[in-house]
Amino acid sequence: MPYSELYGRTSVKYAEYSFFSLWGWGDTNPMELAWDGALCWLRSHGSKPGFCSPVGDWDTADWDTLLREHFTPGDILLDVPEAVVGRFSDSLAARLEVTEDRDEWEYLHSVPELIALDGSHFAQKRAHVRSFQSSYDWEYIPLLPEDFPELLDFQARWLRHKEASSPSLEDEDRAIRRALERWDELPFLGALLRADGTTVGYTIAEELDAKTLDIRFEKALEDYAGSYQALNRLFLQNQGSDYAWVNREEDMGNPGLREAKLSYHPVRLLKKYRVEILSVPRGT
Repeated sequence: MPYSELYGRTSVKYAEYSFFSLWGWGDTNPMELAWDGALCWLRSHGSKPGFCSPVGDWDTADWDTLLREHFTPGDILLDVPEAVVGRFSDSLAARLEVTEDRDEWEYLHSVPELIALDGSHFAQKRAHVRSFQSSYDWEYIPLLPEDFPELLDFQARWLRHKEASSPSLEDEDRAIRRALERWDELPFLGALLRADGTTVGYTIAEELDAKTLDIRFEKALEDYAGSYQALNRLFLQNQGSDYAWVNREEDMGNPGLREAKLSYHPVRLLKKYRVEILSVPRGT
């Protein structure tokens, strides 16, 4: 069964486990896949090597049997979704050490809320959007292949604005180019934002399912006040309004990124855990 079909059978769509997430960063975070009936197991060989959660129909899995057949005491599973941990029986849970991995939790937001920006808790966001839209002669452009050179020119300019390059930014840049190379084959949509005739930001999003978008890449120039807030709202207004949820991914433990993501008031945090096998069930 194709990986994407198994991913479609997961009850909660974590952005980390989409096909593009695996393929887009395949050069820097190679993944080993092993099919096992209605599941596909993953093993990372990147900067955080180890076993990951399986993808597929978690409800039909016999977790006692799976752990007995595939793992030994001391083995560790990384980034295990809460929806998987919640399916462990009490007897199985007693054989595991389950630890929250807060840095890897994904932020899930209501699309209608981020379009409306109603209420006092969104007052600052509304002010930023109004400031941008009143200060510049702005233009919102749904992203098409003929716009890719403009996006890549902006991406290079955005990178130059960073104080220093880093391996993570270089890895992300490669993933962005991979997304554009397979734009028509994968469920992408995106936009450019211009101000006074200059490209000042872009968004690339991936459809995880019929109700959920994932913001894969979102870049803007902070020299243009309110550009990030305006881009976020305009994209959802123009291209995301048919979706119920938008996933803004994890904060990776970065304090500034965590504060920014929390400022959009997620309706849910998609939790992930580190699971260490202490012992395995005996065979029958």
